[in-house]
Order: sequence, then structure tokens, then C-alpha cells
Amino acid sequence: MRFAIRAARLADAEGIARAHTASWQTSYRGILPDAVLERINIDQRAASWRRTLQDRSILTLVAYDVTHHDIVGFCDAGRTRGDSPYAAEIYRIYIEHHAKRYGLGREMFEQVVDWLRTQELRSLIIWVLDNNHHARRFYEAMGGRTGARMASTVSGFPVVELSYVWDRL
Repeated sequence: MRFAIRAARLADAEGIARAHTASWQTSYRGILPDAVLERINIDQRAASWRRTLQDRSILTLVAYDVTHHDIVGFCDAGRTRGDSPYAAEIYRIYIEHHAKRYGLGREMFEQVVDWLRTQELRSLIIWVLDNNHHARRFYEAMGGRTGARMASTVSGFPVVELSYVWDRL
């Protein structure tokens, strides 16, 4: 096996920030302007991840290369943010391009759902950019159905976000 998944540790913040940046720069190329993708600051992302990893109410998983131990993907989830009829939310799930198609997304998703069930959080929402067709196909394959759309921005660039929902986990 080339990759594995484990719970994230505080020491993973920089590795998660690197994987976060790399996955954004490949997954959102052609969806977001190049200027948005090129000005991502890894140090700022690492600082943000250090704060997130200290929050015990959030589950963060990392996918890593078993030989080199480099983090190649991550997923985090917890209670739904904001006003929502759904109990839980997957906040982010990203995998670097070279690590896609190994089942890591599916495995992280399934581990998150198992964890949410232990927390008695029985419904789920995730937001995706409407024109991110690759991610949309993934959520549909995982059994999600489309929900609400909302206008939003990413670094000042207007986007439309689409929710995928699971009414019962």
C-alpha cells in the first residue's frame, strides 16, 4: 500500500498547509483565477491549521505517503457551522493530484461518517464550488444529493457554492 490515513497531529500543520495549497493549485486551476491560486501563503495556512488542530470538537484526518511520510491529503469535519438543518459538516477534503484515484477520498469520507455517528451527528452537509465537476461527481458517488446554492467569494472572486447533503447517516 502506497498511502495510509491517520488522525492529524499538531505537528502536521505545515504538511497539511502544503497539501492544502498543492491541491488547491491543481483542483481549482481553470475554476479560480491564477492570481488567487498563486498568492496562497503556506505560512498563513499552517498557522490556521495549528489553531484548527487544537480544537478537539473537530476531527481532522491526514492521508500520507507510507514511504516518505509526506502528507498528501486531509479532511476535517465537525458540527455544522452557521444556521443549518444538518447536524454535521465536512469542512474540507482535499487530496494532492498525484495521490488521487487510490481511494483516499472515499476512505477519509467513510472514517468521518463513522466518527460523526459516534458523536450522534446523523445528517451531513458539505459545500463545493458549483463548477468543480470532479468534486461533485465524488460526492454524488458517496451518496450525497444536491441541496442549496449560494453566492460567495474566494479571495474576492465571485463563486457559486453548491451543497451536497446526506439526510441520514
